[in-house]
Amino acid sequence: MRHVRRPWLPLLAGILLAMGAMVSGCAPHKVAAGHDREQTQETSAEERDYDCSYFYFLWGRYAELTSRFPEALEAYEKALICDPAADYIAPKIPVLLIRTGQDDKAVAWLERYLQEHPRDTGSRMLLAKILIRRDRFDAAVRQYTIILQQNPRDLMPLLLLSELYITEKKDDLALKTLNRALAIDPDSYPARVLLARFYVRTGKPLKALAEYRRALAINWSADLEMEMAELYMQQKEYDRAVRVYRRILEREENREDARIALVHVFLLQGREDQALAELNRLKFISQYPARVDLTIARIYARKKQYDKAVSILREVLKNENLPQARYLLALIEFQAKQYEDALVQLRQIGRDAGEYRDALFLRVRILRVMKREDDAIRLLEKAVADRKTRNPDMFILLAALYQQQGRGNQGEKIFARALAAFPDNEELLYQYGLFLDSSGESKRAMKVMQKVIRLQPEHAAALNYVGYTWADRKVHLDKALEYIRRAVKLKPENGYIRDSLGWVYFRLGRLQEARQELEKAIRLSPDDPAILDHLGDVYLALGRSGDALRVYRKALGLYKKEADRKTVQEKIRILEEQEAR
Repeated sequence: MRHVRRPWLPLLAGILLAMGAMVSGCAPHKVAAGHDREQTQETSAEERDYDCSYFYFLWGRYAELTSRFPEALEAYEKALICDPAADYIAPKIPVLLIRTGQDDKAVAWLERYLQEHPRDTGSRMLLAKILIRRDRFDAAVRQYTIILQQNPRDLMPLLLLSELYITEKKDDLALKTLNRALAIDPDSYPARVLLARFYVRTGKPLKALAEYRRALAINWSADLEMEMAELYMQQKEYDRAVRVYRRILEREENREDARIALVHVFLLQGREDQALAELNRLKFISQYPARVDLTIARIYARKKQYDKAVSILREVLKNENLPQARYLLALIEFQAKQYEDALVQLRQIGRDAGEYRDALFLRVRILRVMKREDDAIRLLEKAVADRKTRNPDMFILLAALYQQQGRGNQGEKIFARALAAFPDNEELLYQYGLFLDSSGESKRAMKVMQKVIRLQPEHAAALNYVGYTWADRKVHLDKALEYIRRAVKLKPENGYIRDSLGWVYFRLGRLQEARQELEKAIRLSPDDPAILDHLGDVYLALGRSGDALRVYRKALGLYKKEADRKTVQEKIRILEEQEAR
């Protein structure tokens, strides 16, 4: 709650100041804020000045309430100098040290204070909290351990200690501590919740669910039900998740996150009609009904009910200029080949919108479909000149357009500009390498790809490019095998990288391994003619000419380039002649 300034407090402070001066002569003293409290501990009861201490306490309290923390700290320190035994003031000092960013001083102050007051649990808990914030976990554990030695049945330090162990992934200690807490109080709600989360993190969903149910039986909570439903979602037990969300909504009909989650489950299950029903209910409770309408429109678009989607989107745009709505409407119009209408929508998506870049690329795509490549180039030239919104993909697309027009030199200049703007962007360098390769500059392309690997040793595509190129040229085969194995480890389900591994095994004469990898590659990318071509070569080397002929014929039907078709046709011709003999 916002503090209301009370004008009578400074007046009261002034009266107390005068009274303190008359009674004890303490108030006008100038006391250094950094004065060590330990030096005052021997102050006798007769030397304590209660009026002076209370005056500074009031001053400090008012400063604290009005968020003037350095001033409050100074006043409380002075109050303790006046009366070192004022224990109602002492706990405020470390809190204010923390608020003024002096964590180290707070730790030192608390350590000194706890030497004098070793059983002050609150101060010890505060010290542990600061130590955790400063990543001094072992020191924090020691503080909790001291508290538990003093109060073995105190649940709070046990719970905090278990949470710390969970954070540090010290699973055995975490479980032991939580079980100790539950032995003290089997109905401890926070202990049951922590144990459920512990089991989630350690991959024991059934135990986690059991603990969630026990916690909910102790104290029902919609938030905890949401956690349990999320665990069901992770286990892909969608029907059970639906039941939990329904249970939440029975109790809290207007719980927006539960209804959104329910929509998500229905969409994952393909139950689009039920998702739409929930979304229509959600509209009436949501703070952002237009965004709900946008989701409804997306579902209609996915169902190919484009008229309904368009109708909703146009209604949304009458009331609110949502870039997401404009982009979706443009996508639908593009699919309907209403190109000019789509461009109208896309031009209205401003540079600051999250959809700006996608909108730009869709505009380029539409212009290319309309055979307006020059307009597409002008649009991209303007985009890459804008330092605020340009990105590497814009340069890459622009260079590709120039290359397609036979203006490779201009494309090279675009890459030079891009690399000046984004010099260490691995993806930009990789695309530049591909650009050079397609331009016949294979030596330069290899240098660029090797630079990509130096910058990012885990770039699977660059590793694959270099390894495959070496294998194709029959050079550096051992190194090629190392690179491609690394690429396969990074992307084991990529058929093209598996093809490269098979090809390098072929070059090394390891034919059975080559066959195995190429057959895997075909399963992953069944319609790639180059992989079929490679597999045919391996079958032929293994003496399986019938299998070779079969895959060569399939490759011939898939190849588009005439040069590739001629090469595989020659292989087929030779095998067919051999069969005819």
